[in-house]
Amino acid sequence: MRVTQGMLTEAFMRNLSYNLKRLGEKEDQLSSGKRVRLPSDDPVSAVFAMRLRNTLLSIDQYAKNVDDAVTWLQNTETALQNTGEILQRIRELVVYGSNDTLTESDRKAILDEITQLKEQIFQEANSSYNNRYLFGGFFTDAPPFAYDVNGKIVANPSFIKPTRADIISDTGTKLNASSINLNKIGSGVTTGEYSLEVSNFDSVAKTADIVIRDKDNNIVAQKTGITVDADDQRIDGVPDSSKDFVLDLKNFPILGNGTVVVKLTNDTARYNLGRLNTMDVSLYGDEVFGEIFKVVEEIEDALKNDNPQILSSKLSDLDNSINTLLKFRSQVGAKINRLEATKTRIENNRIDYTALLSKTEDVDIAQVIMDLKMEENVYRASLAVGARVIQPSLVDFLR
Repeated sequence: MRVTQGMLTEAFMRNLSYNLKRLGEKEDQLSSGKRVRLPSDDPVSAVFAMRLRNTLLSIDQYAKNVDDAVTWLQNTETALQNTGEILQRIRELVVYGSNDTLTESDRKAILDEITQLKEQIFQEANSSYNNRYLFGGFFTDAPPFAYDVNGKIVANPSFIKPTRADIISDTGTKLNASSINLNKIGSGVTTGEYSLEVSNFDSVAKTADIVIRDKDNNIVAQKTGITVDADDQRIDGVPDSSKDFVLDLKNFPILGNGTVVVKLTNDTARYNLGRLNTMDVSLYGDEVFGEIFKVVEEIEDALKNDNPQILSSKLSDLDNSINTLLKFRSQVGAKINRLEATKTRIENNRIDYTALLSKTEDVDIAQVIMDLKMEENVYRASLAVGARVIQPSLVDFLR
């Protein structure tokens, strides 16, 4: 086969174009800093890089959630701390007011200060963060406490509204209710359906036995002889502490023996801190402040009636309220520590995934510079060879 000048020229132009393309690729990599700019550059690495970017976006949102949750809990801690200091001051006043040597006017002055301190506790109980009430439990859009017509501080009706456990069926029609409020749920019970069995109901002694079973008929909580409060028609007891379940049926009387099926829905105020990692940061104001307001108002009544004996008897109740407050403060502190640990993990994950993303799609600058210089030399050599391969023709001389 005869090799013609046209064949040489065509081969040269093809190789020259290929060398120029490789030079352009190196220039693009060096200017962008990316080894993979398009899926066609490396399909496998491109898909992996997109997944890593999605993971990093999720990590950024988890970090924001952690910061928001920490701020929520810090505000909660501040409210609890202020309340604790107020209760300590009230205790000092109660100890002082229990002296028989004080006059009625002296106790009136103490009453005025305690009334103002109670008002401040009321403000702390209704503290909010980002237009959400810290102690609203499930209902963070409504203030947990308000004054009733008698001037007493009571839980907001929307706060205790029984919407967290709806009755699915009632085989014995023994609960006079269309829904049940289970507002104190321990770790033994999660979301799902449970049967609540009531037996041995005593209408005279106002007691009943309670057994709670899950869908598989396993007992998750049980208690015998739970007292029914006739005043507010309330069943209140701590079934089997080993099962970690507290049953609190508010304003719904048990009329006899029977079984109802309740469905617990997961509508708590939670923060998503990661995959399968959530935290409930809201406290239930009725649990935290309910007894506190009751004790403080009883102290007010004792001061109004100028009764130092009753006043001194309230010291133990006041100490119990302080201990309850300390319990919740310790819970808040534990959650903050967990959030700090979660934040550390998130920051470490961000560093690790960012490094992996860089290894996946970024270029080695030093290597690319060397490759670029090599491609430049190859391209210049190609041009030099072309000057020899494509010789001037007679037409070129005639020009």
